[in-house]
Amino acid sequence: MGVQFWWFYDVVAVAAILICMFITIKRGFYKAAISAIGYVLAMIIALSLSSSISSSLYKNSIRESIVKKMDQTLEGGNFNEELAKYLESLGYSIRVDREKLKTICDTGVDVDHEIYKYVNNINGRTVDEEAAFNNKLHEGYANIISSFVSKHLNEYSAEYAAEEIKSRPRDFYGFMQLMSETESTRQPAEFIVDNYLREPYTSIVKLITLVVMLAVFLVLTIAISSSVGKNDKMEPSIVTHALSGLIGLFKGAVIVFLIAVIVRINVVFGSNKMLFFNHDAIDKTFIFKYVYNFVKDL
Repeated sequence: MGVQFWWFYDVVAVAAILICMFITIKRGFYKAAISAIGYVLAMIIALSLSSSISSSLYKNSIRESIVKKMDQTLEGGNFNEELAKYLESLGYSIRVDREKLKTICDTGVDVDHEIYKYVNNINGRTVDEEAAFNNKLHEGYANIISSFVSKHLNEYSAEYAAEEIKSRPRDFYGFMQLMSETESTRQPAEFIVDNYLREPYTSIVKLITLVVMLAVFLVLTIAISSSVGKNDKMEPSIVTHALSGLIGLFKGAVIVFLIAVIVRINVVFGSNKMLFFNHDAIDKTFIFKYVYNFVKDL
């Protein structure tokens, strides 16, 4: 959805740069130089402090909130039951013994192979090649946990957790074992949060922190540069014109960076399904995608 509006991002980026260049040239080189220093400092401070601040916020407050929500979900769900239903939906014409499956999962040892052997023994025939079966099984682990996560948390985190489980399926055995070893679902919830949700939530907090800090420092920079000097006329020199234009280009790039961070936040919270804020539209752009990909890599 919204792919046809890909040009909107480039139009906004070009407009932001041109406006910044025009305003900077008009206000004069002296103010441009002052504002350039402020923009550089704003970027450096915001980028350097956002990571440490977001990590601290996540560790001291956000993690506990996520664990509680995950704990609530696991208390109301039944992983083994959902896994049994998933296996029965694969078209193998089998009826899974819930207790037998629970016994296999509870061991937390070579679970994939043991489930494969069990499924083959249900009707006394090989249901699939083991590698193909394991891929489907890992897809099942990922889908079940993704559905659990999305009940109380955002879709982006659910999708991220699913991809992590599929990329490291054997690590997931630890979750199964914890589900059998403890009466409470608190420890399994912590396992999910610490192994699969920490990264996306830290990223989200970092992006929000970055937007707030950068916006505050830019407003301060604009206020300071506006109060310095009284030259509101065009600079007569071609050299100062050109230098002011380059400074305006840099300032415009910073504004586009800020816009890209805001767009990234909307993509994350919208799970790439919103009309304008989706990856397919951004990937079609000529300019904006490079700034956006830089933000995404942060």
